[in-house]
Amino acid sequence: MYVRTIERLGLGLGQPPRDPQSQQPALLKTFTSSVIAYKDSRGQCQSTKCLIYVPTKLRNQPKIDVLVFFHGLLDVCDNAHNFDPVKVAKRFRLDDQVEMAAQQATLVVPIILWNSEDRRSGIIRAAWSAAYLNALVEEVLAQINESSRVRPELERLILAGHSAAYDILTPLADQFDCGVQETKKGALAKLHKVLVMDTIYRTQDAKALERWAGNLFWDAEFTLVLGNSVKADQPPAIWKRWIITRGKGELPGNLKVLKTSDGHCELPGNYVRSFLEGRLPVAKAK
Repeated sequence: MYVRTIERLGLGLGQPPRDPQSQQPALLKTFTSSVIAYKDSRGQCQSTKCLIYVPTKLRNQPKIDVLVFFHGLLDVCDNAHNFDPVKVAKRFRLDDQVEMAAQQATLVVPIILWNSEDRRSGIIRAAWSAAYLNALVEEVLAQINESSRVRPELERLILAGHSAAYDILTPLADQFDCGVQETKKGALAKLHKVLVMDTIYRTQDAKALERWAGNLFWDAEFTLVLGNSVKADQPPAIWKRWIITRGKGELPGNLKVLKTSDGHCELPGNYVRSFLEGRLPVAKAK
């Protein structure tokens, strides 16, 4: 399959390193995935455009952390994205956040072609199953290899999702709950952190998140960030409803929650860096 790739330097655009053996500038690269490809509900073949951003300090490193960011319904937060992963990353300052973070990770931003028909039919869920997510991370490492002196090894996997990303994260959590083999190998076997920002739109999303955190016996960290909406059908109210519904009993100790005064669309731009650095003012989930 033909894979279209666009590559350019990130910070210090057009300025080569002073020493060929020294640290190179950040890498910003886009490509069309040959892994996340499917027929939509209209019978049309769809591919997935992706951005890779390797921060300056991670260039040519033998081991790297990888952060995959799943965006929500783009039209809700930005009408000028044009399904361009670079514009999505800029909208939420994701590249700046991973570049400036004390604990850095390579950023991966896939474009998700949300539509109600594909969501209802399960096409999106199937396209982003555990097996395909593992394969995508391998594809990303190979893409980095094409632009670097070394093919990095994955140290740890970090997942972040916003808003409608529950259509990917909740089924993935269910696969962990069911012990699907693909969740125990590849990138998902190295899952280190999960950040979910306003992704709780149904009690089943809240339940799946709790069970996902509880099922991981290693030190994986789960953080739920809730925006300032007071509407009954929005994440803060749904989470509160779930806590009441589930009754007494301790929630997983590795599941934390942060309730903020920030608007829904501002969450990714405000909290990814702090999450990477482990300095979100979170408390035990309640």
